[in-house]
Amino acid sequence: MAPKKRRRNGKHFVLGKDFRSDGKERVTKGKSYLVHGGTAITHEETVDIVNEFSKRLEKEGCPDASTASEILKEVLYERRQRN
Repeated sequence: MAPKKRRRNGKHFVLGKDFRSDGKERVTKGKSYLVHGGTAITHEETVDIVNEFSKRLEKEGCPDASTASEILKEVLYERRQRN
């Protein structure tokens, strides 16, 4: 039996997990992402990164994994340059 082909539906979902904690449960949901955990500061930073990554994925039209990886590297690099 031939393997089934994966259908790409043109959608993505990004999950961000911040393992730092100050004892409070933080969850932020966006249109196509969810961020869980972190301190007040790190949670906000993670949300910003995940939100930007999600926007760029949507702009690219749900790229393959290697392209998505490059987009994430760009977002992280740009974030580092701002700080």
